[in-house]
Formats: sequence, C-alpha cells, structure tokens
Amino acid sequence: MAQLSQLLSRLPSNIDVRMSTMGHVVWVSWHDKLAPAVGQTLLNYGGMLVGEEEEQSIWFFFTDDVFLALARLMVWGNFNELPVAIELFPGRLQFGRKREVNLLLDGALQAQQLVVTDTLEIWIHPKSREGKKGLPGITFESRSGRQGMASVEWASMSVDVRMPYSSTQSWFALLHPLGNPLDKGFQTGWTAMFKRLEALLQKHKIKSIVDNTFMMIAIDNLMMLRTFMRDFLHSFDKEKNDSSGYWPCVSVVADRNNLNFNADLPKKIGLQWDNLMPDFPYMSYRNAYLLGEGFTVRDLRFTGEQMAMDSWCNVMLDENSLSGRSLTLLMPSRLTMPSASGNGCVYCGIHSHEASECPTRLGPASSPDVWDALGKLDIEAINEGFRSIELALTEKSSNGYSAIMADDDDAAVVMRAVFEINAACQLRNVPRHWLYRMREPEPGEGVPARDDSPAWDLLDKLITTSPADMGAMEKKISQAIARHQRDPRLHMVQAFAHIERNDYPRAEAAFRNAAVLTPSPALQAWNEFFLARIAEEQGHLTQAIEQYSQIWRVMPHWREVKYRELVCQVKMGFCEPVLDQLTKLIREDPTYFNRVLVDPALERGRLLILSALYDLWTEAKNCADADRARVTEISARLDAWFAPEHPVQLQLGTKVRDLEAQAHINNYLAFLNVVAERPNLEKEMEDCIAREVEDLRNRYKYYLDILQEIRDEASWFPFPAALREFSHEFNESAGIINRAFSCNFKEAESFKRAQGETPHLAELLRSLRKRLQFLRMVRDGTLFGLTLLKTFMWLEAVGLLLCFVAVPVIYFWGETMHLGWLRNILGSEPWSIQKILILIVTTVSLGTAALRTTLVFDRKREKLLEEARQQREQAQQTRLERVRTQRRLEAERAKRNQRAESEPGNRR
Repeated sequence: MAQLSQLLSRLPSNIDVRMSTMGHVVWVSWHDKLAPAVGQTLLNYGGMLVGEEEEQSIWFFFTDDVFLALARLMVWGNFNELPVAIELFPGRLQFGRKREVNLLLDGALQAQQLVVTDTLEIWIHPKSREGKKGLPGITFESRSGRQGMASVEWASMSVDVRMPYSSTQSWFALLHPLGNPLDKGFQTGWTAMFKRLEALLQKHKIKSIVDNTFMMIAIDNLMMLRTFMRDFLHSFDKEKNDSSGYWPCVSVVADRNNLNFNADLPKKIGLQWDNLMPDFPYMSYRNAYLLGEGFTVRDLRFTGEQMAMDSWCNVMLDENSLSGRSLTLLMPSRLTMPSASGNGCVYCGIHSHEASECPTRLGPASSPDVWDALGKLDIEAINEGFRSIELALTEKSSNGYSAIMADDDDAAVVMRAVFEINAACQLRNVPRHWLYRMREPEPGEGVPARDDSPAWDLLDKLITTSPADMGAMEKKISQAIARHQRDPRLHMVQAFAHIERNDYPRAEAAFRNAAVLTPSPALQAWNEFFLARIAEEQGHLTQAIEQYSQIWRVMPHWREVKYRELVCQVKMGFCEPVLDQLTKLIREDPTYFNRVLVDPALERGRLLILSALYDLWTEAKNCADADRARVTEISARLDAWFAPEHPVQLQLGTKVRDLEAQAHINNYLAFLNVVAERPNLEKEMEDCIAREVEDLRNRYKYYLDILQEIRDEASWFPFPAALREFSHEFNESAGIINRAFSCNFKEAESFKRAQGETPHLAELLRSLRKRLQFLRMVRDGTLFGLTLLKTFMWLEAVGLLLCFVAVPVIYFWGETMHLGWLRNILGSEPWSIQKILILIVTTVSLGTAALRTTLVFDRKREKLLEEARQQREQAQQTRLERVRTQRRLEAERAKRNQRAESEPGNRR
C-alpha cells in the first residue's frame, strides 16, 4: 500500500520560497514495474516529476492538460493491462532560491494511502474537477473512495476512445540577429546561420516566417519544443561546433495563447529586444521547467518580490560548460530596471533613477578603500548584499539608497562599490579632479589651494539645488560665464546643470566648450569622457565607442576609458569578442574583477562574462588553495616556535591570522592577496626565527659569562658551609644553561623550551648577584684581614726581636760599642723605655701592615682567583680527557667485539 506522506518526506522542507503556483498534483502508484508509457504520457502533456520512489511518484501540472493526459492513459488502459492507481488533487508547487522544489498540500491529502488493483484506476478530487464539465470526451462519475483515501467526494473518469485528446499547448519561437543589417559582417554571419536554421527546421518539419530581421517559428507541441530547443542549442554551441556559421542572435520562446503567426508577432510579445542577451533563449519559468531533464534554468536577476511562473529566465543545455562553469551571482532588478521617465543616470550609470536623484551627488569623494573592502567579502556575502539592496529599494524606492549607505554592513559595501564604478563622472569627485588635474595625490601631499574662480561656489550650490530651482541656477551660471568666458570649469558646471535637467544636447555643447578652453590634456580628455558617457546613456553606443577609443589613444594609462568601451560593446550584445580584452584588463588591474562582478551595465552579457570570470576565479582559487595549506603551516609553525605573549607572535601573528582569514574568503582579490603575501610572510617568519635563534644563543652566552663571573667570584670563599642556598641557585642556573647548550636551537620544541626558561634563569642570576655582593664583602674582608694579620705579625715579630735584642745590648755594652749617647738616653730604667719601644713597634707594624695590605690587596686577590680558575680549568680538562679516554676504550671494545663476531662467519 503506497503512502503519500512517505513520498512527501523525501522533498526538501523549510525552503526559502521564491516562486509558487497553484496547479494539479498527480499521485501515481503501481505494482512491480511501471509501464514506460505512463511516465512518457505525463511528460508529453506538460507534467513535471516532483518526487519518485519505489512503486510511487508524484507529478505537477501547470495546466488542465492533465485531464487530457489521464484520458489518454484511460484509452491505453482499456486495451492493455495496467496495474496503476492515480489520484488527481489540487496543490501548490513551491520553488526555493536554490532550485529546490516542494509541494504544499492539504493535511488530509498528505496522510493518504492508496491500494493498487490489477486495472487502471483514476480518482479525481472534487476541487480539481470544478468547472471541468465541458471537457470534450471526458465525464466524471461520483465514486466512493477506498480505505486510506481522504474523506472527500471522489470521482472516476469516463472517456470516449474516439477522441484524439491532443495537448492544447503550443508556442512561438522568435530569433532576432544583432547588429546593423547593412553591415558586411552581419550579412555574412546571419546568412550562414540562417541556412543552418532552415536545415534544422526542414529536418523537423517546423513552419517559419521571416520578416525584416526577425525569424518566427511555430511550435505545435511539447515534444517538438524539447526537440527544437535541444537541437538549436546543440547546433550553435560554439564550444563543440564550428563557429563559422554562427551569428549572435536573441531568441525568445513565448506561449501562443491568442497570438497570430504573422509579422506583428515581435511587437505583440512586448519585449525590449535591444536589451536582451544573445545566445541563451528566453522563456517563462513554466515553459523552462516543462523542458524536463537535460536543460539548465538560469535566473536573469534577483527581485525582492516573489516571482511568477510567467517571469522570464534563460535556458541552456546541461552539457554546456556554462551550466556548471560560471559564478553564481544575481543582479538586483532594481539596479537594472529603467526609471519612470526612461532616462538613466549619467553620474552612476544606474537606470532606475535620473541624474538629479543620484545618491552620489552628496556623498564623500572616492577612495580606493571601497575596492579593498569589497575584496574582503565572500561571493555569497555579495549575493546577500544584493538581496538586501533589492529589498530596501523595493520597500523605499530611491530613498532606500540613503538607508543602505547609512549602515556598515555588506549591502553598504556592495552599494558603495556599484557607485564607485563610474566615479570619474560623479559630482563628488569634480573638485579633486580640478585640483589635482586627474592624477592621484602623492602620499602626504597637501591639498592645493583653490583659486578665486566662481566655479567652486556654483558647483557647491548646484549639488544642493533641487530640480525645481535649477532654472535660476542656470541663470547664475550663465552670468558667471559672461564675466569669465575663458574659465572652462564654469562651462563644466553649466554642463552638469543641463544633465540635471536631462538636456543632453546642451550638456554636450557645454562639455565641448570646456574641452576647447582647457589647457591641460588630462582635463580635456576628461571633458571628452563626459561626452562619451552622455552618448552611452542615450543609447548611441557606436558613437560612444568611437569617443572612448579616441580618448584611449591619448591617455593609454586611463583604464577606465577602455573599460567603458568594453561595456558599450556588451550593451550592443557583442559580449564574446570583448572577453579576451576584459580578461587582459583584469590581469593588469585585479580590482576590475569585482568591478565587472557588480556592474549593472553588463547585464546583457552577464552569463558569458560570469563564465569568463569563472576561469580567472578558478585559476586564482587553485593557487590560493595551494597556498592556504602553507599559510596554515606558517600559523602552526609560529605557534610551535613562539609563545602567545612573545613579541614576534604579537607582531607577526596578527599578519598570519589576517592572511589565514583571507585564505578562507571566496573572493578573487583575496585569492590574489594570499598568493602574493604568503611568500613574503613566510620569508619574514624565517628571518624572525633566525634572528630570535641568534638572539637566544647570544643571550645564553651572556648568561653563561655572568654565571662564570659569579663562579669565579665565589670560588675562593673561606666558609663553604654558608653557601648552601647560593650553591642551590648556582647549580640550577648551570643546569638550565647546560640544557640550553646541549639542545638544538633550530628545533622549535628545543627553542621554545629554552626560551621559556630564560625568565627564570634571569631571575636566578639576579638573585645570585645579590647574594654575591654579600659573599664578595665577606671574602674580601676575610682576605684583607688575613693579609693584614700576616703582614702585621711579621713586622711585629721583627720589631719585637730587634727591641728585645737591641735594648739589652746597648744598656750593657753601649760604652764598648761607642754608643754611650744611647746608653745615656736609656738611663737607669731601660725596661720602661723598652715598653715604650714595644708600643711604638706595634703601632708602626700595624700601620705599615695596613698600608702594605691596601697596596697589594687587589693583586693578591686576582692572583688567588686566577689560581682557582686554573685549578678548575685543569680539573675540567682532566675530566674531559677521562671522558674521551673512556669513549675511545668503548669504541675499541666495540670494534673488537665486532671483529670477534665476524671471525666465525669468515671461517664458515
């Protein structure tokens, strides 16, 4: 038993509905295998397969041809065994933004179950058969539904087998070649293509008529439409066939309805043929979905309102590379639709408002930051920005521009970029062009002073003047010109005033006068550029192209001129010949990629242009994808080498994170920036690592010198037991330095570990130095005291010896030694004199010892420290020799063992 809810659950839910329409839903259920005639019949009568699973499917019909299809099945079922059950009931078909399809049904219908018998059974819902009693050869008979079906008044169909039940759907296809019929290229190209078209129509026996430059084709049924569209698109696919018999041609497929097959058909369809894109047929969404599999439907533009099934779209074959090889970007319809008066805007190029209403009149001067900001947006964000622009303009009309520009969201960024496309023609940039003579100011250059010309004041007043007061403004400008006839800027202001009133002939005359009076070649070319823009806005595209070409020859470095020339060719419909030039322009200045992407003026060639941009996009994206992994490696390596608080991490990490963020942005400029900046960033990181490694090595060498100095200072200390804490810190510092010098600083883990220990090592060395001050005082005091004591003892001993020997000798043998005068000095109490002498000797010894110790202390201290250093170095050398000897013995032992192991093998 088939369950409709199970089939509906396979359809996408919660879609963002973009289109919806009421129609007929056909639920088909069968046993085992469905006869191919059933699906083919439903398809030929305009059925659209919505969902299918084992033994059941669901179809949608836009028209009442569904009854003709069911009648044909009834006739076929009368003569063939057909175990199929079919229900027909009303429903709404919904389309999402990404082509997802869903059905909206009544709750009672969704819960149905259907039993299949051995014969064909068709059940018609009462709402579906309302007003259908007059169908020829078809009658309805009330019939109670089976178990599991909705509780409504179902009916079955009775058909007259003699009726043909032919489909009522038919179409007209119209072909309109581009170009001037008097042009030799048109005559050659269109004649060759017409011959190929005639052969195609004769092959399928399709009727056609030709009038002027229109070819009209009558298509009688859906099968013929599918065949013609497939063969037409395949025959003129330039990628797979010779393009010699091809000429760009606008093609439209319209419902026949009540139209007559005659020469007035192009006028009655009501299309602006000069604005349609060639090469891709236009048809309604309903007819496009009737084509079935093998065709790709492309939207023309984005609209803020729900679209109808009768809205126009483009169709191409699935096998066409453009079906999958194209950027997905929809232009808002509010930026491409014409204004109420039919006059576009010379300033910004948008046709939905006139020049007097242009939002750029009161905006700030242009800035290159606009394209940088757009280059940081993902292409999906640009799409969302366009959607927001469409919704705002749909709700607020021209007032929506100011609401969009007031924010800083994606829509504002995209809108500023759209306005920046024609920045050279906008009033906000006129003062800067006058001051700098069409050149970009140098960095840090001051703003030149304005002269006393009245053009400055008149321009400011013109910008704020309303259209109603423009007449009085023109009088003031004319009076100023009468007083300053040789001032070209006044003629430009006069031209702007004429543009505000859509008086293009007088504006052209004013710009010509300004060009004649302008002494600067750049400003003269600028005035001629305005002439070309006015011709472009009036639709005189050939004249505009010639004008742009002339300016380009004078100023070959002004890419804006070349770009406008290419835009005019696209507006004429000849998009394919300019794709190579457009690609070359983008390669010279990558910002033109996004300029082309968001330019509403390129709407007529958008599909081909988006396909050409896709090749550039893919090339840049592949390079960026290759570098994205390298950027991730740079980020990982930076984190592996440096701690988060390290200065290199703070400085270089910001650049790496910015580049890493850009690597995940789907934007052409972001791709190029990643490719360009990644090698520089990688080199900068390598330089930083090498510099930091060398700095860390030098720092540890400096710490080692400090530690050796501390060791030398503390080596001769008389009280080793007092150095417990000092020795602990010293040994810890020595261990850190030994670990650092034993590792490889060119390895990230070793470098980061050694670098992480430097703060602790520096703190230990500071503590050791503080302790060393006290140790040095104790050591130097001890050494000074011992040296003083030694010298004093020697001097005191010698002095006392002389005193004890000399006084008795003089006292007893002075007269004999002819030293009577000393004997007389000693008198009768020599021992008292001897005490005085002892005191004098002690005092002199102490003073002499202190003086001598002061003089020889530094030399003696250095000598002792040097001896200690030599002893330590000798001991260290002894340890090294012992280690080397041990390693040599181990190596010799290993060699002997190896020879011993190899000798039995040699004997064998």
